[in-house]
Amino acid sequence: MKLWLLPLLLISLIACSDNNGTKALQNYQQRLKRVLDISQKDTALPDAAPLAAQRDLKQPLPDLRLDLTDAYATRRCSLDTLIGERNSSLGKVYSASKQLSYELRFLSQLQRCLEQSWDDTTLLNQLQQVYQQKQLSIDIAFNNMLLTDDTLRKELLGKREALPLKAAPGFSETWQALTELNQLQQFIAQQNWQAASQIDIEQQLQLLYRYNFIGRLQYSLRTASHQLAQLNQLTEAVAPTALCPQQRDSEQLQILANIFSKYFVTEVQLYTSELSRYQQQLWPLLQQLYHDTELNTPLTLRFETTYLDMRTKLSSHVKWWQALNRQCPLNLTAQQ
Repeated sequence: MKLWLLPLLLISLIACSDNNGTKALQNYQQRLKRVLDISQKDTALPDAAPLAAQRDLKQPLPDLRLDLTDAYATRRCSLDTLIGERNSSLGKVYSASKQLSYELRFLSQLQRCLEQSWDDTTLLNQLQQVYQQKQLSIDIAFNNMLLTDDTLRKELLGKREALPLKAAPGFSETWQALTELNQLQQFIAQQNWQAASQIDIEQQLQLLYRYNFIGRLQYSLRTASHQLAQLNQLTEAVAPTALCPQQRDSEQLQILANIFSKYFVTEVQLYTSELSRYQQQLWPLLQQLYHDTELNTPLTLRFETTYLDMRTKLSSHVKWWQALNRQCPLNLTAQQ
């Protein structure tokens, strides 16, 4: 007898449903409760690993000022426009992302300027010192964006909204945004200021804000893992042999077979398969961004650890169905 086994496969025949993954798991659990005649009290979803407060993560940028008596240098380097931008009323309240963009544009412009020929060595030395100091502080500006930007913070905290069963909107856009931010991180490490300054940081953050896919993914992983744990508690209370004494068929077994094919295979396994796909493609990008930050450990717990826990619990649940299939005349087969 064949049984739907891990690793999970995409299913071509999918039940039409507007439910999201959490609702599908709840529906599946309720049906199992009724057919197995078991009363089970649902437990509350455990809290996610805490994140440090934004105020505790932000680092001050060195206050560098160009004290140039000869305004020619700032005009020649086109720094006067940038300096004016920074000293404007809006520039003084830049968000972390806009501050990073400014610092990158300043470095890019100053680098091009220093590549020109200079007769005034004193002025050149002064500009070179500013350039070196700005390079040393750019990592602070980048980390401030990663750790304190409101849009990214919303993603990292999560949103209490599960992803749909299939084809969740925003996945490709989220992948694109995280890929661009990783490219930005790489350009900064390479000190390629021209390339780094060309990346539209605000556009990438807008994509993340629009779909909030990362925030919904981590909530979906947590709820799926938690609900699968409750399902396992439910099925562990029932020995497969008790459902078919002497391997006799029954109406209860027929209902179970229907629940398996219609709700577990077609919805629950589809949903966890989609979550696995999202996790495997998005988490490496997210991990690369936050690997050397204070949020690496809690984010690993929120995403990778929770994902692996979900897979383990799903595997345990499949094993219960396997045992039932061996003991009773269910003849469960994979959907084709």
